[in-house]
Amino acid sequence: MFKKIILIALILTGTFAISAQNNQKIKGNGKIVTVNRTTSTYDGVAVGGPFDVILVKGKEGEITIEGEENIIPYIETEIEGDILQIKFKKNTNINTTKRLTITVYFESIEKVSLAGSGNITSNEIIKSKDFAVALGGSGNITLKVDANEISANIGGSGNIELIGKSNELTSSIAGSGSIKAYGLNADSLSVNIAGSGSVNSTVKTKIKVKIVGSGNVYYKGKPSSIDTKSVGSGSVIDRN
Repeated sequence: MFKKIILIALILTGTFAISAQNNQKIKGNGKIVTVNRTTSTYDGVAVGGPFDVILVKGKEGEITIEGEENIIPYIETEIEGDILQIKFKKNTNINTTKRLTITVYFESIEKVSLAGSGNITSNEIIKSKDFAVALGGSGNITLKVDANEISANIGGSGNIELIGKSNELTSSIAGSGSIKAYGLNADSLSVNIAGSGSVNSTVKTKIKVKIVGSGNVYYKGKPSSIDTKSVGSGSVIDRN
């Protein structure tokens, strides 16, 4: 699942970077409008671009976009496979002057990804057997999740914040990003860090950590088992 979602994030990163360099330039006109769209259902949401996306429980396939009148037509909201893709059209260079807010309604989703400098938040708890979240770039993701297993992965300098509960939290960081999960009660935590990133979590039973670089893992709770392998100055730190 992680390989699939991180691939989506990387593809979107490339698409976003290319679109910023090519062809048609559009600058926002400052006039704010709201547009409603509908799609078929989806199991995940992949965002590529500087959008503020809000995930809300409701009728899946309903999407509301609030932004500049002349920018919205260049925002794609399409289903590819089982994923809702949100991104700018290819071969465009978009310069917004106002915030772009996209509300996505869902019944059940199991994966979320963000590529770029945008934001994704959930106002309500996402319940799933397994859940994966991936971030590529400098954006921010804040989610409320209740899942048996949660996979959280960052490539870059972005931040993921998780609130809720899980039997197992598996996290991976390549770069300087942060996974903030003190608000997530996990039975076990598994961490891989390459770089200066950091992970924090509340853990009940066991922690397994592998660090290459100066990254750190901070924990609350009373885990009975802590297994650490570190190459560099990284460490596991008790924050109780």
